[in-house]
Amino acid sequence: MLKRHLLLASVLAGTFAVTACSQQTEEQAEDTAQQAEDTAESAGDDIAANTEAATTEAEIAAQNAGTELADGAETAGAVAAGAVVNTGEAIADGANTAVVNTAEVVADGANSVADGASDVANNAEEDVPADQQY
Repeated sequence: MLKRHLLLASVLAGTFAVTACSQQTEEQAEDTAQQAEDTAESAGDDIAANTEAATTEAEIAAQNAGTELADGAETAGAVAAGAVVNTGEAIADGANTAVVNTAEVVADGANSVADGASDVANNAEEDVPADQQY
């Protein structure tokens, strides 16, 4: 009977050993699966964060480009407005100069006419006989 008990004990010990190995293997498999799940979740979080960061950077770049475009347009508008003002001033200066020159020519002409009229009047008095002068 001792042999039976030893045999039974051996079978039970073998069963426990196989069961223990199976349990340990199963636990390791569960740990590995959990690690894989954790790794996948972490990778997903990293991808989401990187995507969000890239989106934010793209938005900032677009805003900066828009700001630079607006600044360039504003500068171009200011330059164009300055050019219009300068053109207006040049036209006004030219018109003023033309008016002044025309006035001088008219004044010179009027003086010449007055001088001529005075000469005609003087000559008329000289040409009138003395008995007809008043």
